[in-house]
Amino acid sequence: MGEIPWEIVTESSGASFDSIRDIFIHSLQAEQLWIRRLSGKDTEGIYGASFTRYADINSIQEYADKVEAETNEYLESLTNQKLQSVFEYRGRDGSINRNEIEDILMHVIEEEIHHRGEILCIYWQHDIQPPYISYTAYKGQTTR
Repeated sequence: MGEIPWEIVTESSGASFDSIRDIFIHSLQAEQLWIRRLSGKDTEGIYGASFTRYADINSIQEYADKVEAETNEYLESLTNQKLQSVFEYRGRDGSINRNEIEDILMHVIEEEIHHRGEILCIYWQHDIQPPYISYTAYKGQTTR
């Protein structure tokens, strides 16, 4: 995202959220919401922040780094037993839902893939070749 003009990043695109920035921030918010829920941490205000709060690439990167750190902290605490355990939570409609943690994490991945596809399409609409970013390439850049 940092390689394309900011005007394109914030331009109305007619997708699920108004712009590339908004779609990307929504993806981060969804991940943060679920990781905090699963961690037993406060989720208040995650969806309350305006997308315009992220006024440049640096502010988006800072938020992405924060969410990644929270996610990594949670994932490092998981055991196979915990992954298979059932998590109970209240849905947006107020109903009580119960899912295995593994399934919730798969939902987080699916949500991100869905929105990544939207962003790629917007790149193509502007005749911009999106960067190729694979999970294995990402993992090759990190150390544990």
